[in-house]
Amino acid sequence: MLRAVRTMLCVAALTMLTAGCATTGSSGQTEVCAVWRGIGWSEKDTPKTIEEVKGNNARRRAWCE
Repeated sequence: MLRAVRTMLCVAALTMLTAGCATTGSSGQTEVCAVWRGIGWSEKDTPKTIEEVKGNNARRRAWCE
């Protein structure tokens, strides 16, 4: 019985200590948008590549703007 109580207290203490490591507020959007730049394509690219580039750029606009 005493051992179970000690174990539960240790688990509770560890839970409280690690809760201080959690971040709140920012979703990381600012950091992502700072590095996620729109990209271009070349006339030599395939239609599939151009489609994927346009999709990437559209996702960036939707997320960052």
